[in-house]
Amino acid sequence: MRNSTPPLAVGTHRPVYLWAGPGTIRMNRLKFMNAPVNEAVHEEAHALQGAVRIVQEARCNWIYLTYDWGFPPEIEAQDWEAFRQAAQVYQSAGARVFGYIQTSNYVYAGSYLERDWYARDPRGRPFPYYTGRYMTCWRHPDWRAHLHEMVEGVIAAGADGVFFDNPWYGMAPQHSAGAWLGGAGCYCERCGAAFRAAAGIEIPRALAPETDEASRVYLRWRADQVTATLAELADHARQLNPAILISANDFDTVMRPSFVTYGIDLVGLARVQDVVMIEDYGLVHWRPEAAELINNALTLRTARALIGDTHLSVEPYDQGIGFDQVYAPRRYQQAIAEAAAGGASMVVKGTEFVEADGTFTLLTAEKYAPQREAIGAMHRWLIEMAPRYTERQNLAPVGLLYPGDALWQRWDRVAPLYFSAGQALLMQRVPWRVVTPEDDLSALSVLLHSAPLPHDLRVPDTVRVVSLAALPGWVRPTPSFVARHAVIRRLYASLTEALFRAYFKRRWARRLVDRLGLTQKHFIPRSMAFGIPSVTRQTALLSALGPLPGPRVTAAAPVLVEHWLQGNTRQLHLVNYAETPQQITVVFEQSVSGEVLRPEEAPASFQGQTFEDELDVTLVLCYRP
Repeated sequence: MRNSTPPLAVGTHRPVYLWAGPGTIRMNRLKFMNAPVNEAVHEEAHALQGAVRIVQEARCNWIYLTYDWGFPPEIEAQDWEAFRQAAQVYQSAGARVFGYIQTSNYVYAGSYLERDWYARDPRGRPFPYYTGRYMTCWRHPDWRAHLHEMVEGVIAAGADGVFFDNPWYGMAPQHSAGAWLGGAGCYCERCGAAFRAAAGIEIPRALAPETDEASRVYLRWRADQVTATLAELADHARQLNPAILISANDFDTVMRPSFVTYGIDLVGLARVQDVVMIEDYGLVHWRPEAAELINNALTLRTARALIGDTHLSVEPYDQGIGFDQVYAPRRYQQAIAEAAAGGASMVVKGTEFVEADGTFTLLTAEKYAPQREAIGAMHRWLIEMAPRYTERQNLAPVGLLYPGDALWQRWDRVAPLYFSAGQALLMQRVPWRVVTPEDDLSALSVLLHSAPLPHDLRVPDTVRVVSLAALPGWVRPTPSFVARHAVIRRLYASLTEALFRAYFKRRWARRLVDRLGLTQKHFIPRSMAFGIPSVTRQTALLSALGPLPGPRVTAAAPVLVEHWLQGNTRQLHLVNYAETPQQITVVFEQSVSGEVLRPEEAPASFQGQTFEDELDVTLVLCYRP
């Protein structure tokens, strides 16, 4: 049973990723082939000055610190002591600390050269994770014993929580050109025997979940192993310290098919965690010139529908580790406001940034005081607003039905419709929410679906059901050329795997792939779902929705609209996705009165059927008819 204290909620949970200290210096150089690292900044982050800047200036109160990067013990003992000391520094400053454990890979050096716990691909080879590291076999007893030891070490060092990073089972298949390439998981004798005992068949050497039942059975089994292992580790932690909190990196589990790629089952893992943490590539960025709206609303709304009462947190990136410079203050504020509007906390990315010259740095560097001040301003506001984010009911009249297993099984045919619908509704400023077949659908006006409806789904007669695939211009994609031709698929898989391995082994390959922009397209791809549907498609969807209840928001640029009910008071949360302030107009169904709440401003009253004002980053209208 999950621990319920301290409170994990919007305003009371204000976390930050802060990998620093000697281990992070060493890891950045290993991971990025001797890249330059600002050692002074990384050491300062573990000291009092770093704590002042994070806790007092940025007003963060949960600090993710690294305990275990996966180095062998004769090297990593230095990092364990650094973690213990840093934890005391931050706890003395009034914060709580998560201790980071590397769950799925290790550094191939020192005493670990003699270990045989690595995962194997179908040809019996170890599978790389960045440079100098290999993925591990989760069924190897020595690796499981190692993870138990790391849990014990984190708790003994005084952590308030245990954070399991990269809970991935073995090799990750590539997804490119509309097809899955290669195998997944681990093909050692131990894993093969376990799957044969469970399913009576061999592990597929190449995945095809869109058509192959054996692939589907194996992928479900693999995900169940991940969940069971995390549950085992969480239980071990709670036996040692019943007050310990558990979290894990549910990496980009909405915007990419992480169930297939990594074995992450968000529904299952949410039951294990006290706070779900989703690291993704959804940092707010409105790019009209590219017809793209990068956002986290799609992730927030989907995850919120799947994880029950577990608190949700998100950590959005831009391009990714080793590519991002420290974000502009406004982008931090937009992302924090977006998460809060959706009932979640944003984990502030404070680490693994690079300067313009490629030197690794942190948010704690003195020059980033404006960023910390902007983050702190938003956090101070959320502390004041915290009671308004509790015990609420979502009033969105449009429900987008979660496709369930169809999403990962037929990703290339279902995901484009599912995410395009969310993007179109965002562009039209329509409040919407994700629903599941188990939810009460009676309060909806419209139910949208991107996959065939479950046979046993009961939809009230008052709810209009719209099939996205039947709308004009909303054609379901056909299987790609590579997916349709097995020989081409195998050849392309071999080429992609060779490039993947070279990228993590050869400096020239790393530089070439990064220069060509292939890293984000293939190895760590940003989701394809952030493109904006054409005006024709948006119009077709709006026409299918028909008249909707509730307030209507108009603006020149995209605005996130979240509509909630708390007691007798309605809340309209607005977040500006534009780079500058813009005028907005809200038209209510009838005359209302209430308060306007903004960061760093005193509450103001408003009354009438129309509200017009400037929207900078965010505001909340709390009103009654």
